[in-house]
Amino acid sequence: MLIYLYATRTLPPDQFTSSHTSGASARLTKADWRAIAALLVLFLPVTLFWATYEQQGNTIVLWADGFTDRSIDLLFWHGDIPVTWFQALNPFMIFAFTPFVIALWRRQGAREPSTVTKLAIGCFLNAASFLVLFAAAHFAGMGKASWLWLFAYFAVLTVGELYLSPTSLSLVTKVAPAQVLSMMMGLWLATSFTGNFLAGYLGTLWSSMDKGKFFLMCAIIAAIAGTAIVLISHPLRTAIKEN
Repeated sequence: MLIYLYATRTLPPDQFTSSHTSGASARLTKADWRAIAALLVLFLPVTLFWATYEQQGNTIVLWADGFTDRSIDLLFWHGDIPVTWFQALNPFMIFAFTPFVIALWRRQGAREPSTVTKLAIGCFLNAASFLVLFAAAHFAGMGKASWLWLFAYFAVLTVGELYLSPTSLSLVTKVAPAQVLSMMMGLWLATSFTGNFLAGYLGTLWSSMDKGKFFLMCAIIAAIAGTAIVLISHPLRTAIKEN
C-alpha cells in the first residue's frame, strides 16, 4: 500500500473510470439485467471448478505425502522431494505457461474460443487433471505412484486455471453494467469463497473413499461444470453479446 501511494502520482489517468462515469447513475436496462443474469448463471459451474481445483491444498497434499513415491536420483543428488515443494508447482507453472497460452490464443486469431468457451475448456482441463491422478491410483495399485503423475496433474490443472480464472475476471469487467460493476466483481470473487467451502466438504470424503474413486468423483464434478457451460453457452453469448 505504501509503494502504491508513493507512486500514485506516476500513474496514467484512469481511462476506465472516466469512460464509465457518464452511465454510472443511469437506470439498468433490459440488456443490463440480461448480462447480470448471465453472470449469475455462470456462478454455480465456476464454483464447482474452484471446489475441485482447491483440492491441491487439501487432499492432493495427503496424496503426495502418503501415496506418492517422491524419491529422485539426479546422479549428483538423490533423495525424497519434500511434500511442500509440490505446492510451488502451480504458481511456478502459471508464470511459465502464461506466455505460451496467450501466444496460442493470438495464433488462433479469428478461431480463438469465446470467453464462455474458454471457461468450459478450463473446467474440462480441470477434469482431465483428476483423470491423471485416477490413472496414477489405478496403475499404482497397493503401492505408491510416481511423483511424475503429480507433476502432470499440476501441469494440466494450471492450464485449466489459465483458461478460466483470468478470462472470467475479464468477462465480468466487460459485461457487468457500470452501475453495479464493483458489486458484480465482488460477487464473482465469491465463487472462490463458496468453492473453497465445497472443497472442504469434498475433502471430508477422502478418508472413507478409495483414492481412485475420489479422483474420479472430482473429475466428474469438474466435467459437469464444463458441460453445464457448454449447454448454456449460446444463450449466454447472446446475453453478453459475445461471438
